Amino acid sequence: MKKHTAVVAVMLVLSLVFSVVAFGEPGYAYGEDELSAFAPKWNEIFTDDTVISLSVGAEAGEVRFAWLSSDGKDAAFRISENSDMSVAKEIPVETSDAAGDYKSNKVTVGGLEIGKTYYYSYTEKDGWSEAEPFKVQPEENFTVLFVSDAQIGRSGEETLEEVLIRDTCGWNYTVEKMLGEYPDAAFAISAGDQFQSPYSRTQMKAYLAPEKLRSLPMANTIGNHDDGATLYGDIFNNPNEVFELNADEAGTGYYYKYGDTLFITLNSNNTLLFDTARVIRKAVKAHPDAKWRVVTMHHNPYSAAFADGEYSEHRLLFSSLFDCYDIDLVLSGHDHLYSRTDIMHGGKISDGEGTVYVQSSSASGSNYDPLPETLASHTVSAFDVRVPTYTAFTFTDDAIVGKTYRTDTDAVIDEFEISDNASDSSANIFSVVFSLLRTLFTMI
Repeated sequence: MKKHTAVVAVMLVLSLVFSVVAFGEPGYAYGEDELSAFAPKWNEIFTDDTVISLSVGAEAGEVRFAWLSSDGKDAAFRISENSDMSVAKEIPVETSDAAGDYKSNKVTVGGLEIGKTYYYSYTEKDGWSEAEPFKVQPEENFTVLFVSDAQIGRSGEETLEEVLIRDTCGWNYTVEKMLGEYPDAAFAISAGDQFQSPYSRTQMKAYLAPEKLRSLPMANTIGNHDDGATLYGDIFNNPNEVFELNADEAGTGYYYKYGDTLFITLNSNNTLLFDTARVIRKAVKAHPDAKWRVVTMHHNPYSAAFADGEYSEHRLLFSSLFDCYDIDLVLSGHDHLYSRTDIMHGGKISDGEGTVYVQSSSASGSNYDPLPETLASHTVSAFDVRVPTYTAFTFTDDAIVGKTYRTDTDAVIDEFEISDNASDSSANIFSVVFSLLRTLFTMI
C-alpha cells in the first residue's frame, strides 16, 4: 500500500511538549466542580452489577451487547424502533458462566438499517432497564474515536473509593468531551488497559459507567492489565474472535469491517507469531478488498518511550507482519503518552510504503509516563503533558484524517493525513520470514 503522511498542524510549544513529568503521576482535565458533581453518582455505579456494554459488530448494521447477572435463566433483551418500546422484538440471549458465580449474557443484533435510531432494553436487577437509544451511523466518511488506558484504579491504591471516583470521573469527562465534539461517531476504539486489575468487577463497572456509552459501540482491546482473567471476555461481546494456540483467559484477537475499512484487534500479550499471523490472515482473507487496514494492539512497536537503539520484541514480531499484510495504521497505548511515527517499513522510516503508528495517552488521567530526553528519529509527534487525550479518525475514499485533542482546552495537538492506494499484494510464509530478518537486521 502506498501512502503519504502530511502534517497540517504543528504540535504545541516545545516547552510544553517536553515539560518534566513525574513518572506514574495522575493528571486530570476536570476541575473540583466536576468532581463534586460526579462523586454522588459513585454509589449507584458501585452497586450496579448489571451495567451493559455495547460492542462493535462484524460489520455495519450489527451491534453486540453484554451484561452480567446473578441468574442467567431470566436474562432477556428486546429492541424497538420506538422509544416507548411499544413495538419491540425480543432477541435470544446467550448465557454462560462468568467469574464470581455470575452469568455472562450476550446478544447480537444484526440487519439494522444504516442511519436509523433504535432503542433497546434488557433485564437487570430490578426488571427491565430503561430504553436506551443508539444510531447506526453511515459507512461513508465515518468517524471513529480512539483512546487507551482508561485504567480505572491506576492513580493510587486501586481499592480505595477516592481513587476509583477520581479515575472514573476522568474517564467520564473524556467520553463527554469527545462525544460532545463528535456526537455522530460510528464507534470508539480502546487500545487496552480498561481496568487496573483483570479481576475487578468494580473497575469494570466504573469503565462502563459513562451514560453516553449506553449508545456508543466500543471495540476494546486486551491490555496487559486486562490479561489473565475472564472478566474482559465476560463483559465484552467481540465479533469474529479467532482461535489462538496461546490464548489467554481474557480472550483472543478479532476483526470487523466498517465501510471500506478492515479493523483487526490483536492481543499483543500473546507473542506467539503463529497466532498473530493467523488473526491477521483470517481477517484479510475475509475482506481482501478493503481499502484501509487498521490494527489495534496494546503495545506499540514504535512507542515514543523508546529512544533510537531501544526496542521491544513487538517491533520485530508484529511490525514484520504489518509490512507483509500492508497495514496502513496501527493504534496502541500502554506507555501513557501520545505519539505518532513517520511511515515505517522494514524497521526504518520509509519513503512512502509502510505503516503509521499512533499511540494514545491516558484516557482518564490516571497515569502518565515521561518521554526520553531525546526522541527517536521515527517519532514525528509526541505529547506527554499530564492531560488526557483522544484522537478522532475520519475515513474517506481518499484518506484517513486524524485529529488529536487535549481534553482540558479542546485544543488540537496533532493533525495528520494518511493517503493510500489499495493493496494488491499477498503475504506468505516466505515474505513473513524475509520481513522478520529484514527488521532484525535494522536492530543489530
